[in-house]
Amino acid sequence: MKKNIFKLIICISIILVSSISILGFSDEESYADIKFKENVVFYAQHQDDETLWASSAIIEAINEVGADHVYIVQVSYGTGIKVFNNEKLFENMSNIDKYEYREREFLSAVNQLGIKRENVVLLPRINNTGSTSFDLMEQVALKFEKELKSVTHIAHTYKLDWHLQHLKNGSVIQSLYNAGMIKDVRYFVKPEYEKYIPKEEKIIYKTISLKDKEKIKKACEEYKLVNEDEKRDGIGYKSDHKSFDRLIINYSSILHTANI
Repeated sequence: MKKNIFKLIICISIILVSSISILGFSDEESYADIKFKENVVFYAQHQDDETLWASSAIIEAINEVGADHVYIVQVSYGTGIKVFNNEKLFENMSNIDKYEYREREFLSAVNQLGIKRENVVLLPRINNTGSTSFDLMEQVALKFEKELKSVTHIAHTYKLDWHLQHLKNGSVIQSLYNAGMIKDVRYFVKPEYEKYIPKEEKIIYKTISLKDKEKIKKACEEYKLVNEDEKRDGIGYKSDHKSFDRLIINYSSILHTANI
């Protein structure tokens, strides 16, 4: 009798753990009970940031609220990286032509993740000045908040990164939140900064299903693709191959709340 009871307890424990995994959360440090608002907007500073640091969160959002309600805003031109200085292909190329190489990778990758093209906002196309406009990012965030009403805004961390543009990206959203102009926010970080996030402020989305893992793999492949006819040069992967390789092992996105 005792043996049967022990087996029953084991079975119940396995079911409970499996249920948590299916929800997309990795362990007890996650905010397993936090839900997105009716609409979710991601703000990627550079092309590939969304895949490297937020892909599991993007997939979780799509699974929860539906692809019609998940948006992504691509903020920067992303043409300041070393690849453009190191390869002859880009030697006499204009800044907008370089940007378009990055844009092609980005659009293909977010499509693989499940974001609809009509839900992609390309600020460089609206901005058209050649330099990043954080004022425009702020305007777009407020427009989403006003028109969609129920919105979760997810940006780069405003505190835990060495890249100044990433920090500024997060600061734009955090400032709007602090001012009461937007109501629900979260911030994604690179894995090496996880240890600096208090347990109670940490949110981890971990992709479990093979179908969703395949979406992330395909998004990564878009940043690896080199094809002269398609004007693709694998820029994302060349810029940070270690982070892409690590993502395919962990399949997780680490976020924090507005309270760190």
